[in-house]
Amino acid sequence: MKRVVFVASIVLAFGMGYAFSNLSHFHRSTELKRVTGIGGIFFKCKDPKKVRAWYADHLGLATNSYGAVFEWYQGADSTKKGFTQWSPFKESTAYFGPSEKDFMINYRVANIELLIDELKKEGVRSLIRSNPLTMANLLISWILKETK
Repeated sequence: MKRVVFVASIVLAFGMGYAFSNLSHFHRSTELKRVTGIGGIFFKCKDPKKVRAWYADHLGLATNSYGAVFEWYQGADSTKKGFTQWSPFKESTAYFGPSEKDFMINYRVANIELLIDELKKEGVRSLIRSNPLTMANLLISWILKETK
């Protein structure tokens, strides 16, 4: 009888440990992934054409009329490609608006709608726009860090 109770206790303990382990794994997998990578780096300059040429000549960037595209493979799935855009803009551009900064960084996120909802709950100001220069299903949100 003691042996049955002992074995039952071991099985119960193992079962409970497995159940709690799966619950904590489930919780971790449903956590919001905020930033997953860099989608683009954009900056203002006097002459974007000259800047693109300088980076092509001296640093070997394969530039085009928009800047350069860096191709990479995703760490979690090395069969999936990712891209990061690097682009100089004229210093008079309104594209970065409403920000008045000289640069803009686009971050890749797993679920932009969910992230925007969470940021709103945290009091972060966000402006949603679709980007006419890219695919129709790409959603862009300007998230502005308040400076005081």
